Amino acid sequence: MGNARWISFRAIWLETDLWIAVSAGSYVPEVRSYSLERIMFYRKILDEHIRKTPEFLTSLTPLFFKSEVHPLVHDMYNASRAAGTGPMSAVAGAVGEYVCNDLIALFGFDEVVVENGGDIFMKTRRPATISVYAGSSPLSDKIGLIIRPEQTPLSICCSSATVGHSLSFGSADACVIACKSGALADALATACCNSVRSPDTMQEVTERMLQKPDVLSVVIIKDDRVAMGGRLEVTVL
Repeated sequence: MGNARWISFRAIWLETDLWIAVSAGSYVPEVRSYSLERIMFYRKILDEHIRKTPEFLTSLTPLFFKSEVHPLVHDMYNASRAAGTGPMSAVAGAVGEYVCNDLIALFGFDEVVVENGGDIFMKTRRPATISVYAGSSPLSDKIGLIIRPEQTPLSICCSSATVGHSLSFGSADACVIACKSGALADALATACCNSVRSPDTMQEVTERMLQKPDVLSVVIIKDDRVAMGGRLEVTVL
């Protein structure tokens, strides 16, 4: 990202830490305060829902809701059911998508990238390459996904059993899922990582994920092995 195409900044509130890049030609200073405002707005929605439904925060399995909820919370419930994980497995991807779409709606940006804890939601007008970070794996940052403008808006989410603080029941260094929904990509990345118990399971998990109609691409890295498939172009970095 260190080039003249982008201007980037961080927006942080409590545990939420977004890294946001917008096209340099359309950047305005107000985007910084507005980004923080939107984080606080969505955090309030989530906190209020958790206060009413405490299991939303702690459950590791899907939950069903009966009352009307905000669309962001609704997306998290739906993603949780599709992935077989708890609803909070979708939180980073969901918040990234909603903040990105809010920035586009208010400022009319033609290029925005929002990264939230390794989960990305982006809209571009020129191709962009995302490298896959996989911790101590020798393949870390050696594999890239080329994102075409016509494929965006798009979410690319990564879950890892060896990097970061997120709970995982698997062993993969990186599991990447790309699809249109931020909540769904995030929850499926978690489910994917939970399913990789050894290198021998990588291909089977990849094929199972690609059978889901909303999944565009999958990349799984474990040690010096990789399994991948889908519609996004892959490149060696």
